[in-house]
Amino acid sequence: MWTSRHAFGTPLSAAHWQTQRMAPDEAAVWQAVNAIYAGFLAGDRPAIDRNIAPDATMWDSSYEPLIRGKSELDAVRDARPADGAKPTNLEAREPVIDVYGDVALVRHLLVATFPPGAEPQEIRIRNTSLWRRSGETWQCVHNHEDVIS
Repeated sequence: MWTSRHAFGTPLSAAHWQTQRMAPDEAAVWQAVNAIYAGFLAGDRPAIDRNIAPDATMWDSSYEPLIRGKSELDAVRDARPADGAKPTNLEAREPVIDVYGDVALVRHLLVATFPPGAEPQEIRIRNTSLWRRSGETWQCVHNHEDVIS
């Protein structure tokens, strides 16, 4: 059995409105997606990692090889320049979530906004991720980012 709902054009600031219009599993997955972004903005790697399976794979928008597992993800994270511009806001929009039992497919747009004077001022990223239920929580098992040029 699967459920599907679409909520287009609704920014992260309307997260409560979004989840109110979703089935419970869809809302739980969307909350986990947004918890990753909140953890990133807070600089809280453990908060991010709680939502990512240790053996997850990822196509990162700024790193070409497929990332396989937490140790490779940490190596990519640690290699990023410390003085690079960091987003001041991450807005997840237009979620399309399909839940198939203990697996969920999420597609959404992510808009990263940078501080004044930074270049670029904004990056738009298409994101597709696969999530697996683990007990009462959902964990990302694959993520694919694609910067829109």
